[in-house]
Amino acid sequence: MYISSYDYYSFHTPRKILNCDKITIENKKVLVVEVEPPVLGQQYGLPSDISTLFLINRFNENGFDHLDKFPIDVYVLISNDSNKHSPSSLADLRNIVWACLYDNEKDARLHKIA
Repeated sequence: MYISSYDYYSFHTPRKILNCDKITIENKKVLVVEVEPPVLGQQYGLPSDISTLFLINRFNENGFDHLDKFPIDVYVLISNDSNKHSPSSLADLRNIVWACLYDNEKDARLHKIA
């Protein structure tokens, strides 16, 4: 999978998703992904780059159940604490961009919509 955004320059170039885990935070389904290349942490006031992103589906909370229909519109969140990789509440996270998940790099690069 890949993630990119046509709305935000910092996410215009696709990032490859290396790992993906499904978790629940405050009854919200969250996809925890590791991306390459990492996001520049300095633009968000963090001392190091960010490779772990937390994704919440923008429209269909059950859209992460099977991950078989793309693109998937997501909110991209990061941890408020760069040392904390397991948030216990949504308050531990902050939204940085809107993006889409794609099943291939070509669609992510073209920002293909359904």
